[in-house]
Amino acid sequence: MVAIINNNNNSAANNIVIIKNKDVRSESIDSFSSTIDVHATFDKTKQTDADVYDSPSTPYQFGLVNKGTHAPPQFDNLTEKEQLLRKALSSILVLDSTTSCPTVHTLLDSYNGHLVDIGTNLLEGLRNAAPSQLAARVGDYNENLFYEMREMDQDIGSIIRGSETAALGDDSILDSLIQQDIESFECSIRQSLQHTDLSYRGSFMQTEQTMYQPAHVDYDYPILQSYGKRLFLAFFPLTEEGAFLQLWQDPMKKSHEDRGVVEGTVVYIPYGSMFLVPSDTIHGGGFKRGHGGNLRFHLYIAMEDNDVKGLDERGEKEITLLDHPMNKYTEKHDRRRELCERFVDAKGLESLLGNFFDV
Repeated sequence: MVAIINNNNNSAANNIVIIKNKDVRSESIDSFSSTIDVHATFDKTKQTDADVYDSPSTPYQFGLVNKGTHAPPQFDNLTEKEQLLRKALSSILVLDSTTSCPTVHTLLDSYNGHLVDIGTNLLEGLRNAAPSQLAARVGDYNENLFYEMREMDQDIGSIIRGSETAALGDDSILDSLIQQDIESFECSIRQSLQHTDLSYRGSFMQTEQTMYQPAHVDYDYPILQSYGKRLFLAFFPLTEEGAFLQLWQDPMKKSHEDRGVVEGTVVYIPYGSMFLVPSDTIHGGGFKRGHGGNLRFHLYIAMEDNDVKGLDERGEKEITLLDHPMNKYTEKHDRRRELCERFVDAKGLESLLGNFFDV
């Protein structure tokens, strides 16, 4: 699958980007002046120039190919700019649940993450339920992210059925298919977390233009300290554009010694997959590729347990955990220091602005 980087006359424009993305079509990507052939396949194992790619263990990867032949360019023929683009693109890790790529499984293990498949009826129902204009901007430095948090009592079914555009009451078959997807989705989350009693709260998100979000966590540190083991985050795209996310491993989880600068890892979440991680995962969004702004859904998940501390005399929780998401951009033990001072963007990420990600 291929998409032209840009239409300029510089050397980088002589190459095009390939995307392996589960054979699905994106109307928003197809509306570009550049083209994308979603039915083309690209198998790196058949290429002779293995040096063009940094991760030969997976065919699900972004990279450069020549416009005319759709084949990877010879490494020796790349300009310095093209080499930087090649490395930056090939470092994006595609979180495809069907792949046996060891790099994907290593990342999931290191972040205690999970991949969950999501049915298309659920995804289409949520996409139809999304407001045409999300209500608020994320209050970070960039203000390029729109979001709209749903109410505490709204599960995915009620969000879909509450949408006037869904009109599910007129189509019992569609309603049944969506309900099957919801039940499978919720069952997969329970299996992934090995916990039966869960609650969740969702938020629509969309990117106005690419400005990489600073490293942050989604809860304040006192909440993470007391309840972090019961809280999880999840991200999944609502369009075939997919979604991008940057992740950082905090070495201080294992040792209190500050080990210096940590570079991010950019992952791509394909349409039909959800990425689930613990609540203290340091991450950042802010990526846009496509006219749809990578519309996506962000879940805050809590394990319910009446036997834990923090209950009042009536056995009710003293706080409602899902009422307390709050992005924190500072270090846990030094609020004067920003996380982004230590957790920096992935190498070469700036080179993708305007070439791969929309600005």
